[in-house]
Amino acid sequence: KGEPDGVLVEVRDSGPGLSSLDLERIFEAFYTTKPGGLGMGLSICRSIIEAHGGQLRATADQPQGTTFQFRLPGQPNQAA
Repeated sequence: KGEPDGVLVEVRDSGPGLSSLDLERIFEAFYTTKPGGLGMGLSICRSIIEAHGGQLRATADQPQGTTFQFRLPGQPNQAA
């Protein structure tokens, strides 16, 4: 999967998954689903990916698990 001159990375897990509330907030700074978590990791990841013109998203899988995807555009060809 991907766009011309770009890349799509997809990671799936088979854990318990995320609720619809978690999916809405998972990329917010300081929001965490883990006891003792800081809630910064996905927020930082999204900021970095978006700063490079990309997108990061998460979707719930059925009956369990989550899929994370990020897309980054390709670098334009540069003449020598």
